[in-house]
Amino acid sequence: MVTETSSSESLAVAERVRELMSRHGIGKRQQTAELCRILDLSFSQGHRKLRGNSPWTIAQIRRVADAFDEPALKLFDAINARPDDTEGVPHDAVLKLGSVEIPCTAWIGNALEPGTRPDFITQKVNGRWVVTRHEGVLLQEACDVHKIEILPRRADTDKPIIAVVDDDHASADNLHDYLEMTGFTAMAFYGLDAFLDALQSQVFDAVVIDWLFGVHTSADAIKAVRESDNPDAPVFVLTGELMTGKASESEISQIIRDYNVTCFEKPARLGILVADLSKRLLRA
Repeated sequence: MVTETSSSESLAVAERVRELMSRHGIGKRQQTAELCRILDLSFSQGHRKLRGNSPWTIAQIRRVADAFDEPALKLFDAINARPDDTEGVPHDAVLKLGSVEIPCTAWIGNALEPGTRPDFITQKVNGRWVVTRHEGVLLQEACDVHKIEILPRRADTDKPIIAVVDDDHASADNLHDYLEMTGFTAMAFYGLDAFLDALQSQVFDAVVIDWLFGVHTSADAIKAVRESDNPDAPVFVLTGELMTGKASESEISQIIRDYNVTCFEKPARLGILVADLSKRLLRA
């Protein structure tokens, strides 16, 4: 049985998910946000899945289908998705080993008959499937477990992606490294053109951008973020030139009002900046 989609299958599943959402009245620009809500993903993760650039697990496909009250088989390839009762049905579960609980996918079979002694059993506890070793006493309403799958987390795709835009290489690199150490994936851009080029193909969960780039401001780049695939991404503007008068307080105030951005003065308090990002982006 397929447990995770290949590249070509990911494209096919993504297309079917988009079609399913369209049938249920979810507009194209709202589909990524809806998928993120259903699967508890960051915007960049959801965007990659809907483009077929990220593999789908069986559990994720089932959750999307269940959210719209449709059969999961509609999202699978007909051949690969043919159910096999001998392997059980996959469910999100927790494998409990002593005091340790490990998220997993468990292929759950029928209720166990008295006297059977399988290696693992599962039962519903507070609304979730809990898989344990069979300790000799058959628990009430316990089911057989045919297979258990534990997948390692993909750190590079699980973390929100933050764009750091600053023509001061040292400042950009310092913030990049700090974000990487505190649970994010950061991408540094040392100029507005490089960032705008990346914005054509890359989705960011948040943007931290300097205000002044020579004689230009980042106003147009901020506007481009608001017109991108993720228009609601948090944007943080950094500036160290308010006191010198090089940066216009009125211009920054207008950008804050027009595009819902947050302004930090340089040198930015990185702990406070990351705390704000974490509150907005990181899920428990």
